[in-house]
Amino acid sequence: MAIGSDCAAKDLRHFSLEALAVDESTTRKRKKDSTSRGAVSKRSRAGQQEKRTHMSMQAPCSAEGSIGGLSRVETRSQRQLKALKEHTASNEIPERTKSANFTFTNFFLPVVKNVIPLPELDWADPKEVWSIMLHKDRKYCRDPLYFRRHSFLQPRMRAILLDWLTEVCEVYKLHRETYYLALDFIDRYLSIKHDIAKQRLQLVGTTALFIAAKIEEIYPPKLSEFAYVTDGACTENEILDEELLMLKALNWNLSPITINSWLNIYLQLSCLASKNGKTPNFHLPKYPQQQFIQVTQLLDLCVLDTGSLQFSYSILAASALYHMLPVNIEQVTGHSWEELYPCIQWMKSFADVTIEKGTLTLKAFEHVSREDAHNVQTHAVDLALLDKAQELQNSRCSFSSENRSVSPIVQSFNPPTPPSSAKKPAANTVIVID
Repeated sequence: MAIGSDCAAKDLRHFSLEALAVDESTTRKRKKDSTSRGAVSKRSRAGQQEKRTHMSMQAPCSAEGSIGGLSRVETRSQRQLKALKEHTASNEIPERTKSANFTFTNFFLPVVKNVIPLPELDWADPKEVWSIMLHKDRKYCRDPLYFRRHSFLQPRMRAILLDWLTEVCEVYKLHRETYYLALDFIDRYLSIKHDIAKQRLQLVGTTALFIAAKIEEIYPPKLSEFAYVTDGACTENEILDEELLMLKALNWNLSPITINSWLNIYLQLSCLASKNGKTPNFHLPKYPQQQFIQVTQLLDLCVLDTGSLQFSYSILAASALYHMLPVNIEQVTGHSWEELYPCIQWMKSFADVTIEKGTLTLKAFEHVSREDAHNVQTHAVDLALLDKAQELQNSRCSFSSENRSVSPIVQSFNPPTPPSSAKKPAANTVIVID
């Protein structure tokens, strides 16, 4: 009895397992069939939709100017491009070398021609040197109308300040480069600031000369000496405080190519025997000292007038060279006549007055070699000569009143002349040049 029940139970389990296997296989087949039918139905529906879309778009695409015409346009452009390539291949243009020059015309700014007057150098690439020089000449610019920013200042005050700085440079035997560096610092500083008081203007000039001397001079005067020449108008602490303000305002851009540097280069180029071969030691001066003194006399007078602010340093040096020496100005400077003509016309009155005064002689300074004497800034021009040049310029009526920069004489701003060495302490001995 127990054996029969066990057999029945085994048969029942076997039957149920077979039924379960059949159900699973049936379920898998149904799922597979449904999946395949779904895929077929999706493909068929997609094909029908594409067919309907094609039929609906067929009529509009055949119209002219429709999207269907784009294929014909592209085909036509491809044929034209192919014909153009064949024509270009038959007339090949030789490749440009790396040294080829491209000129782009700007109708709003003057075009600087890519003329390099520098000869072949054995220590640098002349193209790179000339490019850096032109870049700096454009970078270190001044506002020719910066007196509109300062309601308390007048152009005459600037002339008085520069005349006094020239005297200080001669007493302390400072270089011309130091003076023109200070001139650049003053003009750019006033081009940025607003409403500088006239009592502060001497402090600005003294600080600019103090910074320039530390950059250019081997043995610059001490801070106490700069404070001393102001006769108590500026203290040492005030000069140091103003130095920080000036350096921050100028953004530490303290290395312009000054008028003096451009003049040295132009005179060197004008005196070269050959400009084609390499020129060793191009940086050593080979021009006569008397020529340099003649041109700098004119430049010292011109920079006292605020009309000089409208021209770059290279243009000013080139124009002064044109008035004082018989040179091929375009070949020496690289500037065209169109670029130089406005400055040459403006400088004509100053040149006539300078020539009428006569040629200067080279001054001799104690402890300064004769070969370097022309580099010392001297007080060769004064305010009386400036007034005469401005009167001549006004009589010719060649420029507007805005460019003449003529202002009434201001008596309230008169920096003292540097004291003689006999009145100074023994520790700060200064040689006075008679």
